[in-house]
Amino acid sequence: MPAVLLTAPHGDNVEQLNWSHALQWGYFKHPPLPTWLLHAAIGVFGPSATLTYALAMACVAVALLLLWRCASEVMEPRKALVALLVSSANYYLMGRGSFLNHNTVMLPFVALSAWAVLRIARGGGWQAWLILGLAQALGLLTKYQMGLVMCANGAALLAAGAHRQPRFGAHLLLASAATLLPLIPHALWAADHGFSTFEYAGHSLLADLTAVQRATACASFLGQQLSRLAPALLALALAHWLARPSRPVPQAQPPETSPAPPGTDAADAADTVGSEQAKRALVWLALVPPAGIVLLVLIAGVAPQNHWGASTTLLIPLLLVSRMRPSVEIPLGKALAATVLCHAGAIAWNITAAQIHPGPHHRFAARSLAALAQQHWSQHQAGPIRVVLGPDWEAGSIALYLPDRPAVLPNGNWREAPWIDPDMIRRCGALVIARTGAPLRDQLPASFVDSATDVAMLTAPARGGSLSSVQAARIAPTPGLHCP
Repeated sequence: MPAVLLTAPHGDNVEQLNWSHALQWGYFKHPPLPTWLLHAAIGVFGPSATLTYALAMACVAVALLLLWRCASEVMEPRKALVALLVSSANYYLMGRGSFLNHNTVMLPFVALSAWAVLRIARGGGWQAWLILGLAQALGLLTKYQMGLVMCANGAALLAAGAHRQPRFGAHLLLASAATLLPLIPHALWAADHGFSTFEYAGHSLLADLTAVQRATACASFLGQQLSRLAPALLALALAHWLARPSRPVPQAQPPETSPAPPGTDAADAADTVGSEQAKRALVWLALVPPAGIVLLVLIAGVAPQNHWGASTTLLIPLLLVSRMRPSVEIPLGKALAATVLCHAGAIAWNITAAQIHPGPHHRFAARSLAALAQQHWSQHQAGPIRVVLGPDWEAGSIALYLPDRPAVLPNGNWREAPWIDPDMIRRCGALVIARTGAPLRDQLPASFVDSATDVAMLTAPARGGSLSSVQAARIAPTPGLHCP
């Protein structure tokens, strides 16, 4: 759908495209793993907006597969499939699943770490502990919010009695090493780059809200999470309603059973204990992350971001299905019908909203503006465009459709793209992109504005009969220098 409805990628997708020009151990705002994945995918398929949507949805698909594996640890197979269907209607997976950002890429690692915890709760050996550690490391290399998930993992393991298992100390050491060792290169990178990722996170973590702001922020955050879980909750309620019996069902007589073979009772008892421990762990896995955010807001004055709910609410639909009464039977067909109805309603809603209240991504004619920018460049400068600088979304969206895929210097900030050599601009020049309604000097560093010439307004028709415009300018290369 995004490939059809959007004329420019989501801002997060463009940000990843901007960063994917170079492999780094970290990027200006975030750890590196999502950008690595996109860099690898571009190496195979080439850069495109559609690729970013597909990669994001692949992360969602993997997360759903792992959620099904989690469900299979705490409920019987049919109910596990019901949990999978209901979870797919979570708005973060359904409505925002095409956003290639750190929240989306973190989802598989949250689900994988939860599965490892549930396996450990059921008596899993060192392999489950190793998987837990690696999942946590990969999650932290995606987004630091994985630290909150790690707190939930620890609480769940304690609730399940993992500390009483044989070789607990050795297994804990293994998981800790698997978590921490892969982070060393990123930690060294962060120290070498002024801890820019922590600086970005600090905008929310160090907000120091007032008491009134904390209460308001909590209410707003919880309300947003409830609204984004609403499609999944509706799917579960609708499936329950569709599955209700039309007439009273007579009580079935229990079938006669033959005596169990020797030792079976002990094995069944052990499996039952493991299942109960896993169910207890699931409660902590699902509820600690959202509760942790609420506590951080109320106690530390953290300013919560609504998209934090992508990972913190991931396991709640699964928890709700696991807590259904054993007497409640939801046939798969009914659950599938309810889920399809919710997905269809969401699709209809998105299409209608895009027609009635189109956002910038529906109205920014990136491809047409790129053609005009290339024409403007060719009129004043020989050779290819090697660098585009300007506001990150507009410059990145236009650069995506330019020949030779030029690098992007977001906002003219060298910290955001340290892989671009300043000598490249001296040798090859740069295309300058700016928003309309404000002079270049208000949008870019003075050093670039002073060098910009041939400023022009580029305008292209957009969807719905509107017009899409940007300012374009050229920074000429230094005479006598060769552009590679």
